[in-house]
Amino acid sequence: MKKFISVLFFIISFATAFAQLPAAPAAPVFKRQYKTGDTYRYKLTLSEYRNDQLQFTNVSVCELHVVDSNRMQYDKVSWLSKKVIRGVDTVDQTPIAVSTRPYLISLAGFGKLDLPKIERAEMTEPLEDFNTFFAAVSPGFFMMGRRFTQPGDSVYMKTPIRANFANGTTIPKGEDCLAISVRILSATEQETQLRSSFMPPAKPCLSYILSDMNTPVVSGSPNNFQMVSPAANNLFSIQYGREFFYINSTLSNVDGKILHAEMYNQLNLIMKNNCDSNYQNCQPAIPVSEVRKLSLELLP
Repeated sequence: MKKFISVLFFIISFATAFAQLPAAPAAPVFKRQYKTGDTYRYKLTLSEYRNDQLQFTNVSVCELHVVDSNRMQYDKVSWLSKKVIRGVDTVDQTPIAVSTRPYLISLAGFGKLDLPKIERAEMTEPLEDFNTFFAAVSPGFFMMGRRFTQPGDSVYMKTPIRANFANGTTIPKGEDCLAISVRILSATEQETQLRSSFMPPAKPCLSYILSDMNTPVVSGSPNNFQMVSPAANNLFSIQYGREFFYINSTLSNVDGKILHAEMYNQLNLIMKNNCDSNYQNCQPAIPVSEVRKLSLELLP
């Protein structure tokens, strides 16, 4: 089972959905400061667990090159490598990573974090997870008209965000809905640490594809995740339940780069296998616990 997060595209566009709190704005000391021509690399590592058993580990590396485009500075992202490790076996998917078209993202005040078109399903995870790390520290969080510079300062979205993570092939339908907040955990002269939380909303906010989804998988928390994936013989697998994740990011106060970050993502799901095209006549439901642990590291 694979689940890929896609919550990145709304953060700047929906900045006005944040709670409006009266106070004079203050520029954060960790604001991203771009330098055209700067080149740097990140290593992204995912370890995915199912029912407490490690399923696989992905290790991907990308290179970012700062460019000017339409009077805005962007990171031009190129993927350099990807490996999938299952037990003692390693599959090198570097040729697929290298074939991914470079794309632009930006943490500038009015930059964009658009997800590129996913042309190979094998690159769904690194593309979406990498952008999610950037979205978690988007300047959209820091433009809400209140101070956001000291430990304890926080902002939050008034309205939960519904996101679509379908990729058209291995995930023909995929949605989640999350309540989002960001808080400054700590700060030194050199670094600032943020926690970005993506939690279940207080009330359901998905249009469920099955009536069974109205019953929470985790008591007291509405189901905020649903996904369909193809199975053999024109059948489908369906997963639904509760999802949450949080990201702890350490940012440089010199230029605002992400120095390193950790993500913890947990899903408590019900899985129904071999459903027909109407998502009926499935095999008996199976409870599944999934945990995704990710790290993003700025390479020297």
